[in-house]
Amino acid sequence: MNGTPLTTICQAKDSPSLSKVYEWIRTNKSFASKILQARRVAAQTYLDKMIAELENADNKNIMVVREKLHHYRWMASKLIAIYGDKQEVKVDQKIEITWNGDEEKKVIDVTES
Repeated sequence: MNGTPLTTICQAKDSPSLSKVYEWIRTNKSFASKILQARRVAAQTYLDKMIAELENADNKNIMVVREKLHHYRWMASKLIAIYGDKQEVKVDQKIEITWNGDEEKKVIDVTES
């Protein structure tokens, strides 16, 4: 959650191998959910670090900082919904039309186009 990549964590002496962790992700939904949550928090951590780095940027390193910020924003857009590029609104609404004296009702589903 602190932004350390999974590959780096798995290289530590007493850590499981990366392939073992990927196997756990594939076979254990609870573990996969925890990894996804950790990656979301890490993405926010990276963005927080980049804000601080951007505020301290100067003419010498501004392009490197911009490139990093661009990458971390992209990553955050994939992991954290509020930073996503696409907003989607779903409408579940039906309109019922009835004519006086007519037994037949017509229901229109406005979600179908």
